[in-house]
Amino acid sequence: MPDEHDLRSAGGTRGRTSWQGRSDLDLARRQLEAVEAYNASRRQSEEALAATVRSREMRMDSARRLEVLRREHDALVQRSHEQLALTGGLLRSAGSPRVVVAHRNAWFVDRVSSGLADRGLQVVARVDNGAETVGLVVAEQPDLLLVEDTLAMVPGEQVVARLRTLCPDLLIAAHVAHGDQVDLFLRAGAAGVFTRRVPPADVAASIVDLLGV
Repeated sequence: MPDEHDLRSAGGTRGRTSWQGRSDLDLARRQLEAVEAYNASRRQSEEALAATVRSREMRMDSARRLEVLRREHDALVQRSHEQLALTGGLLRSAGSPRVVVAHRNAWFVDRVSSGLADRGLQVVARVDNGAETVGLVVAEQPDLLLVEDTLAMVPGEQVVARLRTLCPDLLIAAHVAHGDQVDLFLRAGAAGVFTRRVPPADVAASIVDLLGV
């Protein structure tokens, strides 16, 4: 059975005591603001990379980091296009809380998504790549992101830290392999952290608690 060390929260939701419904107009505004912030951050990263390429090793590292930026950007653009295609009107009433799940274990994702759906939450996207997670979340502006520690390209801890800057209102929950990673993710900005010992149904229930719905 999981114990108290397997499921930890940051002792609050960073200024949000409970989930507040958002109209599509407010969601669109937040998406545009986040995309602008992302583009400014991306330009700074590209300029910094261009200024520091002085050796073969640095060129290889820069190429890897540029590929991360490209994957982030591609995911952002694709999701933005999907959002525009799906938006029929910006003045509808607020819907249910929206969640993105970034995880490589399909079995876990299926069960968490089912548990969230049973509790009235929408899983609006599933992704297994850290770079794509950043771009998708910036475009999607969900209420909560559930992210695992071992994503491809960009590990979960870095995804958390980057999105804390780009999406300051986003609630983030993390799924980690070991208990000694819990404090690391809480310091990076996660509101709650679960180890692999916590069953998917309990993870879903705890996400509902984090959102305050």
